[in-house]
Amino acid sequence: MSYCVKLLVNDSMEKEKIETWLAHPFFEKLMLQDDLETLCNDEIIIIIIMEIKTPFDWLKVRRLLKKHSNLFLFPLIDASMLQTAPIAIELQLPSLFIKPISKHLFYRNIKKVLDSSNRNMVTFEQEEDNRIDELFLQSILREEVAVEQMKTLLIKGMIPNVVYFIQGLVLSPKMEENEGWQASSVIQRKLMKAFANIDHDVYFLPFRKHLVFTLKIPKGISAPCYWEDGEKTIVELIDRLKHQYGIQLYIGVGSIHRELSGLKKSYQEARTARRSPPRHRLSLRYFDEIPTNLSVQTSIDYITEHFAENLTIQQVANEVNFSPTYFSRIFKKETGHSFVSYLTFVRIQKAVWLLRHTDQTIEKIAFEQGFNTPNYFSTIFKKEVGLSPSDYRATREIIFI
Repeated sequence: MSYCVKLLVNDSMEKEKIETWLAHPFFEKLMLQDDLETLCNDEIIIIIIMEIKTPFDWLKVRRLLKKHSNLFLFPLIDASMLQTAPIAIELQLPSLFIKPISKHLFYRNIKKVLDSSNRNMVTFEQEEDNRIDELFLQSILREEVAVEQMKTLLIKGMIPNVVYFIQGLVLSPKMEENEGWQASSVIQRKLMKAFANIDHDVYFLPFRKHLVFTLKIPKGISAPCYWEDGEKTIVELIDRLKHQYGIQLYIGVGSIHRELSGLKKSYQEARTARRSPPRHRLSLRYFDEIPTNLSVQTSIDYITEHFAENLTIQQVANEVNFSPTYFSRIFKKETGHSFVSYLTFVRIQKAVWLLRHTDQTIEKIAFEQGFNTPNYFSTIFKKEVGLSPSDYRATREIIFI
């Protein structure tokens, strides 16, 4: 089998890099070629690296694929054209390079072509490894273009449409150490198995120190909170991890976004949900359940800013020009909490952060968050969190690296 390479790249810097890499002895089988018309031979495998500068260039790609059955085409796109990347999925291209092209990823993808005798073998390999390049998903969430490659491993149409944001605690770090398991690995393994049982693939993205995973919620379901199979799977897993390993998970869930680019927004929503007072469960909170009433949102902002003060329902109601009675009724309807319950949660949430990130005494934290006595603070804290303040401080936050 013979191989030739055609560079349809105008960027002189990128082209020079590629030509230098192709001069490596590993690629001695490859021959740089200028004229594709002389290569209409089934015994010759054509590799094209084509720069995409305008939407019309994608039409050229489509035409080349139709014209040459023995063709592997790798688009090279600038950051300004990143929004057109899903076209590569539609065309079932083997990979996508984003400027500046990476030597490692270039070698890896060209080697894959050389190791395969025909297009069918590569397709088979893709089906065996049917998952999305996690670096590409991370680049979407960060709104960065650090990723140089995107695999088109979406053969089954499993484009994720929602983001789950996870934080967690190990209740007994000593137990984890003695038994020799690692919480972050256990969580990912159990999550993958749980969703596989309901025929769903999950894609994990350790994102900063937290864990993000994405999946595709079936058509016909308007919001994750209405996906009964998914919620049941998550709730059962949370209970099982706590019982078997002493792992406590807290999960925020974003809204469904049908376009891949919408994952960034779903990620932001999932983080917001994770920080919001729960409507039903502390361990699982949905962005779609956060109040949308503008007056209630204004009151929530006011509570968040003044929670450590001797705040009254009259003060907050005055902020939105409601009577205390009417405000109490609409606030409970929108949030699922009474004013006092919501205020207490916001105070406890701040106390949680202080217990984890400062050396302040429990007495000082209680006083600063508006609780009259440390004993009352401890009682409320345990009711909301499930642990006493001292027990919470002894837990270990799970870092997903």
